[in-house]
Amino acid sequence: MVLPVKVELLKLLRKIPLGRVASSDGLASELGVSAPLVVTLMGQLSEDERDIVPWHRVVAKGGAIGRGPHRDQQFARLVREGVVVSPAGIVQDLERHMISSFDDRPLPPKVTEEPPKTGGRSRGMKDRP
Repeated sequence: MVLPVKVELLKLLRKIPLGRVASSDGLASELGVSAPLVVTLMGQLSEDERDIVPWHRVVAKGGAIGRGPHRDQQFARLVREGVVVSPAGIVQDLERHMISSFDDRPLPPKVTEEPPKTGGRSRGMKDRP
């Protein structure tokens, strides 16, 4: 028997886009359950479920990845998706990678800062049209 909470959890996991992460606390809040229950359910995912949903995109609220038997796989998958993870297993630039909502609206694209454009003149010279 599959728990209704687990079914809803699997639906939410599918909503986490490539290159982004969600916290177990955020999932718990969305589901109206405790964070430890979400962590327990995540740990009980079958191999088939792991193949279907992006389980590796779930991290602790501080950005730490799991410490279980799938840690290396989670680390590698996140890095492959462009998420920077420290050697200690902490997602860097968490504000940019963490999703804030699980609603069905498309997420805004990640903003990357471009270096300021410099003119072709030497220092002290003003660019003039």
